[in-house]
Amino acid sequence: MNKQKLLILFLAASLFTATNITFSAETKKQVNKEVKQLKGSVADYRAEFINRDWWSRFDDPVLSDYIFKAANANHDLKIATLRVSETKATVQDYLGKEFPTLNLGGNFQREKTSDNVSMGSFKLNEYSQSKFNFPLTMNYELDLWLKNRKKTLGAAKELEAVKYDERAAFISLTSTVAAVYFNILRTDKLIELQKQILDLRNNQFDLIKVKNAYGLCPVSDIIQSEKTLTDAQTGLTELEKQQGIFLNQLAVLIGESVNNASSLKRSSLDDLDLIKDLPTDIKSDIVQKRPDILKAEALLQKSKIDVDLARKDFLPNINITGQYGFFANSLSKTINSNSYIASIGAGLVQTIFSGGQRFARLKVRKFKYEQMIENYQKIILQSFQEINDSLASLKADTSKNNNNISRVNLEQRNLDLINIKYETGAISYLDTLEYKTRVISLEKEQAQSKTDCFIDSLSLYKATGGKL
Repeated sequence: MNKQKLLILFLAASLFTATNITFSAETKKQVNKEVKQLKGSVADYRAEFINRDWWSRFDDPVLSDYIFKAANANHDLKIATLRVSETKATVQDYLGKEFPTLNLGGNFQREKTSDNVSMGSFKLNEYSQSKFNFPLTMNYELDLWLKNRKKTLGAAKELEAVKYDERAAFISLTSTVAAVYFNILRTDKLIELQKQILDLRNNQFDLIKVKNAYGLCPVSDIIQSEKTLTDAQTGLTELEKQQGIFLNQLAVLIGESVNNASSLKRSSLDDLDLIKDLPTDIKSDIVQKRPDILKAEALLQKSKIDVDLARKDFLPNINITGQYGFFANSLSKTINSNSYIASIGAGLVQTIFSGGQRFARLKVRKFKYEQMIENYQKIILQSFQEINDSLASLKADTSKNNNNISRVNLEQRNLDLINIKYETGAISYLDTLEYKTRVISLEKEQAQSKTDCFIDSLSLYKATGGKL
C-alpha cells in the first residue's frame, strides 16, 4: 500500500510537470530562438545592423574602417549589447518560473521532554530523542490560467524592444561617426582654403603699405587691410578649433584615446563623390522596418499582455506541493527504506477583497495600453516626417551645391580674364588679389554645401532605419 502511495505521488508530480511543459512549449521555442540569434560571431551580428553595402557606396576605406572600429569598440554600443543580454536572462528567469521548483533539505533536531508532560490522563516519562529529516520538496503553481506563460511572453516582447534599441543605437552611432568624419574633411578643406586667403591678405597688406609709403593711398587703406588680415587670421583659428573638436569626437566614438586624435587618418573632401542614385521617394514598407517603429509595436504587444495579466489577477491561484524524503530518530536509520515520508497537497487561494487594488491595476494597464497605441501612431507619423524632411533637404542642398560649383567655375573664368589684363598691364597685381580671394571664398561655400549633401544622405539613411 505504501509503495502504491509513493508511486501515485511521483506520477502526480510528473503529470503536473508535463502539463506545464505543454503550456510553455511555444514560449520555450521563442526564447531558444532569441538565444540563437544572440549567439554567433560578433562581427556577423553587428554587420547585420551596420549595412556594409551602404557604407561602401562612399568609396572611402578610411570611413569604412572607422565605422567598424566604432561598432567593435564604442562603449555605448557595448552597453546596448549588454542590455540585450541582461533582458535575455530576464526572459529565461520568467521561463524558469513556469516549472516546478525542487528543494533538497536536511534538518536535525534534538528534543527533550520532562515527566510533567501528559497526554490526557496518560503521563509521559521523561525522555530525549533526536530527529533526522532529509526531505525533497516540490512546489508548483498550477498555471491553468497561463499567468506565468503570459509573463514570459511579455518579457520576450521586452527583449524584442531592447534588441530594436540596440539596432537603433548601431544606426545612430555609425551615422554620427560618418557625420563627424565628413565635418573633419570639411574643416580640413576650409583650413586649406583659409590659409590661401590668409596668404593673399598678407600680400595685399604688404602692397598697400608700399603704396602708402609712396603716397599712393591713405592710411585708412592700411587700417582696412590690416583689419581684413586680422579677420582672416581669426577665421583660421576658429577652423582649427573646430578641427580639434571634431577629431576628439571621432577618437572617442571609435574607442581611441584623444591623445591620438590629431594623427587620425582621413581622406580628402575633393576625392569623395556624392552618391548619385539616392531615391527620391521611399516606400512605406521600408519605413515599417525602422527599429523605433518595431520597438513601439513590441511594447504595444507587451502592454496588451499586461492587460491580460491584470484580468487574470481576478482568478484564483492553485499551488501544488509534494514532499518525499527520509525521517528517523537515528542517523543510521535515515537511509532505511522503512524511514521514508511522502506527502502531496493542493491549495487554492482566491482574493475576495483587496481594497480595489486589482481594479486599479487593470485600469492602469488599460490606460498604459492606450498610451502605447497613441505612441505607436505618433512614431509612424514622425517617421514619415523625418524621411520627407531628409529628402527635401537632400534635394535642396544638392541643387545648392550644383549652383556653387557653377559659381566657382564662372568666377574662375573671370579670374582668368583678370590675369590676362594683369599680364597686359591693364590692372595692377593688387587688383588681382581681390579676385583670387573671391574664387577661394566661393570654393569654401562649395565645400560646405558638398558636406551638407553628405550629411543629408546620412540623415536619409538614419530616417529609413539603415535600409537604403
